[in-house]
Amino acid sequence: MESAAALVLAAAVLLLSSTLAASDFCVCRSDQPTALLQKAIDYSCGQGADCTSILSSGGCYNPNTVASHCSWAANSYFQKFRASGATCDFGGAATLSSSDPSFSGCTFPSSASAAGTTGTTTTTGTLSPGVGTGTGTNGTGMGSALSPPGTSNFDGAAAGLFPRAEPVIFLTVLLLSFLALP
Repeated sequence: MESAAALVLAAAVLLLSSTLAASDFCVCRSDQPTALLQKAIDYSCGQGADCTSILSSGGCYNPNTVASHCSWAANSYFQKFRASGATCDFGGAATLSSSDPSFSGCTFPSSASAAGTTGTTTTTGTLSPGVGTGTGTNGTGMGSALSPPGTSNFDGAAAGLFPRAEPVIFLTVLLLSFLALP
């Protein structure tokens, strides 16, 4: 019985470590409508992603395209909240990639610590290409042509962006039940 419990424990540790430690990047799909990509930017930046790098003075502002800015914002959000169960979908706007999308002067975060887990300062204005207004450190931009500043019409719950604890709870209960066996 002890060997079965040890086997289950080892499997659970491997499963959790591989899903939380993989170096995946969340990148936006260039084949999606610009309006959907902009919603993903607005949601990500409004919910805690570090979007200062895609402001006009940031290292990832160029290329100045919605798809490029979307990839930065979605990846920053995904890396920051991944351990809490965040997904990389954004209503079909984004997908996971094992290829690092970083380029000269712009390094995409590959972990929560690199994504800026410090507090955020809300910045109003738009993060649309060509505008790039906003101030503050580790700020979040909100608003766009799709929504007035300070609001967002992107439904994060419907897009599957909010953290899900079910797998972690299930594995914890399973592990504890095996450990409780005589």
